[in-house]
Amino acid sequence: MPAPPRPRRLLRNSRACDFCHKRRIKCQENLLDPSRCQNCVEFDISCTYLRPLRRGRGSPKNAAGPGDRPDAGQNIASNARRVHPEELVALPSTSQPPQVGDDQPLDLADASSSATSERRSEPLSPAWQGFARTSTSAIKKLLSVYHKTVYPIFPYFDPVRLDQRLEMLEHCRSRAFFCSVMAACALASARVRDGAPSGGQDVVGIIPAQMFFAAAEEALPKDLLQSQDFDYLRGIALLALASLQDARIGAMQMYIGHYFTMLAINQWHDESNWPTGLHPTEREERRRLYWSFYTLDIYSSIVWDGCIHFQESHAKVEYPTGRNCNEAESAPLERAHWIVGWNFTTDLYRILEHNLSRLRTRSSRFHLVAGESVSTPTLNVSSQDRVNELYLALPPIFKQLQPATGDPDQDVYGFQAANIQATMALLKMISLSLESDPDAERKCSVVSDILATFHQVPKPHLRAISAPLIYHIGGIGTILGSVMEGPLSESSCCVVRDLLLSMAVLLESLEACLHRSGGAGQRLRSLVARIEEYIVSRGGGRAIQAQQAADIPASAFREGTSNNKSSSWDGAALPDLSGQFQLPDELLQDWTWPFAMSNSYLSF
Repeated sequence: MPAPPRPRRLLRNSRACDFCHKRRIKCQENLLDPSRCQNCVEFDISCTYLRPLRRGRGSPKNAAGPGDRPDAGQNIASNARRVHPEELVALPSTSQPPQVGDDQPLDLADASSSATSERRSEPLSPAWQGFARTSTSAIKKLLSVYHKTVYPIFPYFDPVRLDQRLEMLEHCRSRAFFCSVMAACALASARVRDGAPSGGQDVVGIIPAQMFFAAAEEALPKDLLQSQDFDYLRGIALLALASLQDARIGAMQMYIGHYFTMLAINQWHDESNWPTGLHPTEREERRRLYWSFYTLDIYSSIVWDGCIHFQESHAKVEYPTGRNCNEAESAPLERAHWIVGWNFTTDLYRILEHNLSRLRTRSSRFHLVAGESVSTPTLNVSSQDRVNELYLALPPIFKQLQPATGDPDQDVYGFQAANIQATMALLKMISLSLESDPDAERKCSVVSDILATFHQVPKPHLRAISAPLIYHIGGIGTILGSVMEGPLSESSCCVVRDLLLSMAVLLESLEACLHRSGGAGQRLRSLVARIEEYIVSRGGGRAIQAQQAADIPASAFREGTSNNKSSSWDGAALPDLSGQFQLPDELLQDWTWPFAMSNSYLSF
């Protein structure tokens, strides 16, 4: 009896498309569109067979397409369960992003083909796609908060273009755009949590800021060498800001390093290396990000005694104009565009960079070029003259600390005025360090001016600027600490007491909403009480007792000092009404701040 015929073995398809081959997933036929496989249809990308064949297997044009192979079973993406925000707490540890591979084109009407190809991004994992879709409503609310509270200082997105991309659900397809949007939501959510005005948006408790932060981190490229998408660069910058808001200084410095690594790899500090055919709005966004992050780099270098990654001399990027963006079409013609004040703040940071370099060079043990040019008072005076010259040329609207109105078009000018004053305060502190051996009177005068300015800034603006302002005040504490460690008279001690109470009032108003509050305001009040007890125990304290008998309220310190003539500071030299004395070390042992600082380079 003849043997039964051998059953025919079903051969699997020997030629997967480039997308499925790169990810080592099953490449199955799509019955509705035979020109593309099921995976490519679901990720909305072109189905190509462009990779070279192995020897002896023919050419790509003879390879079987998706319509020539049998069904290969269920597709992993089609079985992906829709994930809701409340289910995503543990998602970053369980949902791994796809490997780097083929990119996904985006169709934007306002971009050329070259700019579109530059924005191509690897696809999101199915779980994050589900999160992006189900949380779109919360994302739009948070981005609205971002544009009212964060955008005036860090204008990383053009509002109109961002809304268009969200309406097209690009954040559900583009991994890079998803990264930048999630990072912006994390920052906005953290700012609202810490007391920033939400503009009527009910966003508290919808999705925690940590969830958006984890989503942005998960979407970051695994290899910066191969990443050329601007949205990734923007996402990294926003993650640095979100880390600063949460007082995660190590993470902030890590993302600052990532940002400048990606900038250096692509040579984006030179506009000639940007993709050709960029829409004017895209070019404007890049300019704003470049100079905004430059100021953050200088700021972090000052506050935490870090390295400056890119100097202003490295830049071949023009200032943003504001007129190229969609928002500028509605800008009033009778007043200057708000970007003028924003650019002035950038000018201040460029001057800060040079002052900081001179300060560090003067105190460096490795300074090879001898000479007194880095420490002569003439240079410090000339930089201050330049600041005064630029400030006088500034339109008056940027010099007026106007109250918050709730109207973003009006409040953006108030934000610029507040940020200008905060930056000028930082410049005063660095300039004071450049002075040769400033005395206690000079230090107290600078601190008094700075505190008086901060007390005049409307509270909504202060809370919107949020955590970065705390570090400005920390620099003031460094100056006062140096005064208290030196010899004091009773009259100078009264001045220090008034300044400490003024700082306490300011800090308490800010810390009332901060998630990572350190109780610095209350500690300052405790320090003041101990100083008063010490002076009284020495048989002095007549001026302090007179102030206490007058029952001066805390509001008297809102202008930086008390209204009491016997101890107020008006810039004149303090008379030595009593002998000099030194505060005991145990009084200053808990001279701490809400966040760790390192200002070892300062000359106080």
